[in-house]
Amino acid sequence: MIEGILAGFGQCLMPMNLFLIFIGTALGLLVGALPGFSSPMAIVVLLPLTYHMNALPALLVMIGVYVGTKLGGSFPAILLRTPGTPAGACTALDGYPMAQKGEAGKALGYATMGSTFGGVFGWILAITCVPFLSKVAVKSSNADIALIGILGLIMVSAFVRGSMVRGLIGVVFGLLIATIGLDPIDASPRFLFGSYDLISGVPFAAALVGFFGIAVVLSDIKMVGTRSQLVTNKINLSLPKLSELKKYWSNVLIGGLYGTGFGAVPGVGAEGSPWIAYATARNKSKHPDKFGTGIAEGIITPEATNNANNGGTMVPMLTLGIPGDGSTAIMLGAMILHGITPGVTLMQSDGPLVYGLLAGLLISTIFMFLIAWRAIRYFIFVLQQDRAWLFPFILVLTTLGAYSSMNTIFPVYIAIVFGVVGYILEKCNFPVVTVVLGIILGPIIEQNIRIALALSDNDWSTFVGTPIRVIIVAIIVGLIAYEIYKGILSFGAQKSTHNP
Repeated sequence: MIEGILAGFGQCLMPMNLFLIFIGTALGLLVGALPGFSSPMAIVVLLPLTYHMNALPALLVMIGVYVGTKLGGSFPAILLRTPGTPAGACTALDGYPMAQKGEAGKALGYATMGSTFGGVFGWILAITCVPFLSKVAVKSSNADIALIGILGLIMVSAFVRGSMVRGLIGVVFGLLIATIGLDPIDASPRFLFGSYDLISGVPFAAALVGFFGIAVVLSDIKMVGTRSQLVTNKINLSLPKLSELKKYWSNVLIGGLYGTGFGAVPGVGAEGSPWIAYATARNKSKHPDKFGTGIAEGIITPEATNNANNGGTMVPMLTLGIPGDGSTAIMLGAMILHGITPGVTLMQSDGPLVYGLLAGLLISTIFMFLIAWRAIRYFIFVLQQDRAWLFPFILVLTTLGAYSSMNTIFPVYIAIVFGVVGYILEKCNFPVVTVVLGIILGPIIEQNIRIALALSDNDWSTFVGTPIRVIIVAIIVGLIAYEIYKGILSFGAQKSTHNP
């Protein structure tokens, strides 16, 4: 493992790869600082620019964006009480009150240090778990891989924003999209609707830029002409001394544990874990009443959690081929576009790529700290501008990205359609990431189910033929049963409210 990590650093320290990580991290900080934009949107805009790159450089720039947005989201959370990303919402609880006291620079410093230490914590977990889990996962059979994929879909549906029913509807929609094209076993055409352009399936790049690019612009078009007013104009990032940070080591530990732990659970990602970590830190504090008034613990804890998530989400992505959130879903899509098959065999087939990504994760965390430390005033300046000027830029790049995927106009139409569909789904509170996950995992699940059945003479009991499979099926059934139970309780509570 050590040799692999060192080789990964050797790849990342090549001048061009290092430059791409730096650019990606800076772009991530910028995107995170702009409320309304997100890491998946930035990554999908970059996607067409990476078509002609090798896989590792393409993914390294995405890793940089992914890491940078986490800290960037804290800038508007502290200065505007408007988080740039969902992960930054918890930081606003204490960050904004501290800024109101005239200590905005100090609040930004705590956020920067918390994010950095949390990112390093998550990286340590990732390099520890990924090689070990990959050795276990590579022994999986077709039935195991299929069940793991189904478990990933169920977990994401259960834990994403909104109800599990909405999540499952999104997953089913994605699975239906994934069936379009040639049958993976006998190559018979399916659901072409008379269009030869669909013979190879729905263009994956077009679906991504539609869901995460065009849909975002449609959702945020109301922001045209708006400018942000900061809580104070006297801002200069002030990093706390290491001697001062020693007092908050337990907050970094809490954030790191919750961030990596919840990040490793597909679908939980960075949205829920900062709140749980924040509540834990408050309950363990000797002065819980001060939380929410602008204290360091209330900033360091959620920020450490946010960036520890980065390492956590890498674990299921690199070992099982299951993305932890929207950003890692797009990274898996980028792997597919570059001819790499994600999943349990990834470490065996592309070990140098995996170690390169893990090394890039740490380097981007270091760049995140350095860029925020020395250039935060530029991000704050951009934060005060009308961000609508970015919309045409995003639309142009997404359109070019869709067109370049097949060098025809057909994918552009697909991207527009999915952009409108994604916008409608978001308005109806359907998580778009579940649709994308269905598109990604659908072919993998279908192919492995059919191969497993072929090897067992169509005996469905093969999916409970080992203790591990029984455990996975039990978890799937348990999650569904628990969601049904919650639905019954909710229905009963509503009925009793309306009929006293």
